[in-house]
Amino acid sequence: MSTLPALERVAAAEVQAGPEIPRLAGFMASDFAPLVYAAVRACVGDARSEHLLQGVGDRVGIVLGSRRFDTVTLELSVEQVNRGRISPILFYQAVPTAVLGQIARDYRLTGPVSCVAVTGDARAEVLELARVLLADEGAEWVLGLTVEMDPDPAKAFAAADLVRSASGPAEPSKISGPSDRRVS
Repeated sequence: MSTLPALERVAAAEVQAGPEIPRLAGFMASDFAPLVYAAVRACVGDARSEHLLQGVGDRVGIVLGSRRFDTVTLELSVEQVNRGRISPILFYQAVPTAVLGQIARDYRLTGPVSCVAVTGDARAEVLELARVLLADEGAEWVLGLTVEMDPDPAKAFAAADLVRSASGPAEPSKISGPSDRRVS
């Protein structure tokens, strides 16, 4: 593997959970998937109109990281199993990759996709994996997604960072580019 590149942040956004997050067809139990999708939309634009990823879909990778992933669907799934029922809709392990599949379809992205459980600073770990993807030339751009569900819905959020390799020396803790856009 080559040296890891420095990153340039092209766009970024963070969205908080709440009633204003649009529902997402096919995802009915929790805010996890709608939050991820809303963060992507806030970061790069709506897939149904002009957006930052138009025409570069084959060169865009996606990395999604979370400490807790979809805890609401997990709890509902456990509740269903305890009652002797099993619902394929509540297969919580599939939610992260399913929402990434919907994002890839809607934005016409065909680059590599990864979902990872993180243990520390989720955003930093996701961006470090973005650097690895860029160094391996698996992608020219990476959409780094972080989502954190919390027992207190007011603390749940998703963040999106569209990054690419920057010229100059690599410093893993520093990213150049525009500041985050917060959507609530």
